[in-house]
Amino acid sequence: MADVKLQRSLQRFQSKIDGGAFYEAHQTLRTITNRYVKAKQYQEAIDLLYQGSSILSKNKEYASSSDLISYLIQVFVESGVTVADNKDLKLKLIELITHLPDSDPSLNDLAKQALKWSQGKDEKDKFGDVDLHHIFGAKYLNYLKNDNGETIKNDDERQKVFAVTELHLILGTYESLPLYVNYLYQWAQVDTSIDAGLFLSRAVINYAYLKNIKFANEAKDLFLKQLSEDKSGSDTIVEGQTEIVYYEQFPILSFLQLLLVTLGKQNDSSNGQKFVKLYNHYKVTLSAADLLPPVEYLGKLYFGLKLGNATGGSNMLANLMGDFFK
Repeated sequence: MADVKLQRSLQRFQSKIDGGAFYEAHQTLRTITNRYVKAKQYQEAIDLLYQGSSILSKNKEYASSSDLISYLIQVFVESGVTVADNKDLKLKLIELITHLPDSDPSLNDLAKQALKWSQGKDEKDKFGDVDLHHIFGAKYLNYLKNDNGETIKNDDERQKVFAVTELHLILGTYESLPLYVNYLYQWAQVDTSIDAGLFLSRAVINYAYLKNIKFANEAKDLFLKQLSEDKSGSDTIVEGQTEIVYYEQFPILSFLQLLLVTLGKQNDSSNGQKFVKLYNHYKVTLSAADLLPPVEYLGKLYFGLKLGNATGGSNMLANLMGDFFK
């Protein structure tokens, strides 16, 4: 019986869509969904919102579609369903978000809603589901890459959009990593007089904040591979079992490679001393690049060191996460 009622509701909705009455169709579907929610018929409400949002997106009624996606997440929350309970719902949500334009103004609010819903108590998902981070990060990145200068009016706004993009990609999946690093590399090519390591440092330090040394090394390897294909004049230095690619004009690039060797051996008691030596050797270079505070924080995080100011730097990623979920 419930399926019959649902199909009738969808037919009413579709008939209004076919007649071009998009606003009326949107409001009709919302009204019917409200009844399902009040009756605690959550599955029917979810099915109706999912199909309604899909139809509206196909008709390029994106504002109405995103409104229904927002309502859908509210139903997830009210019904008590979680990502762990039902991964199919997460996939439906990702599908609906994919249908929205990369420049859709609702994406930021939808990201906050979706990720707050997907947050778990475990360490691995305390920042929200990685697949959701990936889809939002990918869409923001497409927006940045395809922007013609008309939608983002100034550099400050572009930096804000990139900060959110970066956050999602760092907290995303393994598929997020090459999207992130490739963008950083292309950014480095805009002005080749700047130390390429300054751009790579964003990925290395952010992944290190999360104690994800595997991803930090993957980011480093991918960045260096692209650089070696485009630029000659490097030397290779062997540090233990690791090869350091050395460019005389890119000291920060050398520092980052040595940093990862040190952080990768966190349990080696002598590595705290090696970190201090590395820090002191590159201190002037790091200071000039405004990288001292994050590096000092890594010394505190990995080895309990107190370098620089009294707090030992700051976790800028954590600060950004705090702002994001406000």
